[in-house]
Amino acid sequence: MNILFLTDAYPNYVPDLLLHGLRKLLGPAVVDYPRKECLYAGVIGLGICPEDQLARGWFPPDDGMVDREDIADKIRRDFFDLIVADVRCLNRFGDMGFTSRSRLALIDGEDVPVSIRPGNYLVFRRETDGSDYSIPLPMALPEEINTLITGFDQEEKRYSIGFLGSTQADNRKAFIEKISSWYQDTLFATTSIPTADDQKPQGRVGRLDYYRLLQSCYFVLSLPGAGYDTFRFWENAAMNCVHVAQAMPLYIPHPFRDTEDLLLFDSAETLRRKIDALLASDSHYFAVRRNGREHLHHHHLTDARARYFLERCRAAFGN
Repeated sequence: MNILFLTDAYPNYVPDLLLHGLRKLLGPAVVDYPRKECLYAGVIGLGICPEDQLARGWFPPDDGMVDREDIADKIRRDFFDLIVADVRCLNRFGDMGFTSRSRLALIDGEDVPVSIRPGNYLVFRRETDGSDYSIPLPMALPEEINTLITGFDQEEKRYSIGFLGSTQADNRKAFIEKISSWYQDTLFATTSIPTADDQKPQGRVGRLDYYRLLQSCYFVLSLPGAGYDTFRFWENAAMNCVHVAQAMPLYIPHPFRDTEDLLLFDSAETLRRKIDALLASDSHYFAVRRNGREHLHHHHLTDARARYFLERCRAAFGN
């Protein structure tokens, strides 16, 4: 199967993670065009990415095997079985040679859904429950990042609940301060959002220290960011901890089961009640911790998300 993946140069979690999964499945038959340099340099999703946030080697190298020559001609000749496009790049590909036969899938990975007029294409979207007629496509976790996280599995547990992140015009800081008043030995730290002038705000830790510190917690907390679906959610699901997450009004294929794979909450009081109930049983605590990771590994690594994507495309376009 030959796939053309039209890219935007700026990092973008959902299309970048999908591209990773497709490349893992199909190798150089998946052509990123133009070549998305930031992925090969180790960037995952971050527009501002200092050296200590890079994950070098996470994206499969193309080793000169990816053929990016004569793309428009190949499109006209129906060389590609499927054309995938980040919505950010659509206005730059008007003369690419698309025909009525082109099988096109648009990827809307934005924090707020992009308005897309109806057309002869599929729309996959991050922030949706599917009721807008788009096909839900949440983020996923690369196998390589899972390996980095599990490398800290033996880290001694020193903290009750952990959250390390930046604050925006939201209630994250007030929320975690409330949780801190209920539990001792929490690992809560919020920083300002990185900018071009301040790429590493005071208190912000590098990727490996971030994973090491969270692995020293019994529970890790996921809160929404600019959108509901965050990369933190999928990183936290890989931790050797119980994942506690605010419920999201989104469709996730193969969803995590509340109180069996993770703990979901809609308020601070619900969070407290569920944590306290889980702490009453060591066996239940360890079962949820184990189940959540197993569920992630079976259903939510990027190769699994790519298979889900291809299945939806085949269902719509046929083989």
